[in-house]
Amino acid sequence: MRALAVYMIFHASEKYKRSGKRKTVLAALLVVGIISVAVWVLIASESLYHKILSMIIALLLSKHLPGTYKNIKNHDSSYPTVSIIEPEKKIEISHNGAVVSMPLSDIESLRIQSIKGNVKSLLLTTKSFSNLRFEGYENLAEMAELLRKYTPAGKTKNATWYHR
Repeated sequence: MRALAVYMIFHASEKYKRSGKRKTVLAALLVVGIISVAVWVLIASESLYHKILSMIIALLLSKHLPGTYKNIKNHDSSYPTVSIIEPEKKIEISHNGAVVSMPLSDIESLRIQSIKGNVKSLLLTTKSFSNLRFEGYENLAEMAELLRKYTPAGKTKNATWYHR
């Protein structure tokens, strides 16, 4: 009989999800406001130049609204779950039923971004996927310590600038 593997599972925090959704909604409202001003200029202006410019602005910005609506609607389900399975020495990233697995030996470097002593994000460079960024996850400091164990010596960096 096979022994059960020990999983360390990391989920995006609710606070981080709410913050991201709030930023998306505010950006969408700003775009709707700009489109409204462009339509007003289109109607009110007598200059052909202003009419054409406002029409172009309204058309270019309005094409992003359906994608923004979809992003707001599906926002909570857009964060993958990260599992680090130490006995099997692998990391699994699952999202909407799809699971991508990578051996921890593929880690080339780890960059830890801390602000005021709190880990804010991790940038993992791997052989398989090049860069993986983890931000907003619960227990991010614990994830950093786990990944640090599998990062080659001298390849862990504490970043002083935000590495978006």
